[in-house]
Amino acid sequence: MDSIMLDTSFCIRLLKKDDALHQNAVEYFEYFLQEKVELFLSSIVIAEYSVKDDPHNLPLKTMRIVPFDFFDAKRAGEFHNILLENKSALKKIDRLVIKDDCKILAQIANRNIDAYITKDRSSFSKIIAPIQKQTSLNIKLIDLETPLNNYKNEFPFPKP
Repeated sequence: MDSIMLDTSFCIRLLKKDDALHQNAVEYFEYFLQEKVELFLSSIVIAEYSVKDDPHNLPLKTMRIVPFDFFDAKRAGEFHNILLENKSALKKIDRLVIKDDCKILAQIANRNIDAYITKDRSSFSKIIAPIQKQTSLNIKLIDLETPLNNYKNEFPFPKP
């Protein structure tokens, strides 16, 4: 994995020390930096993050900001159209979430980003899988709820 798109849920937990997934986010972040994985941050994520906190608090120097452009908009519309073919699977998901997820996935596809990390496990099967099934989108999905050691298939060793 050479590149990854960071989701809003990841960014929130990276800085929110009292969150149950804070440690997971920190460990993944450190791992990505250590492994020289290029970190991408969508302008869509920045807009979502800005609702509760100043995005300048994020470690922006380590991230490459991806603006949402014409080509992203075109592909996002194509992705959203795929999802509209099976509306019943999306009944419990907020329409705005679906639109924003399609925008971020379009950015990932248009830039050939390798992976996506999020806490939103339901989006894996309800949003991302149908799009992957009908398009060339091929990304590695990382569930923030999975500890880094499990992701790397390592067993945590007790500290001496």
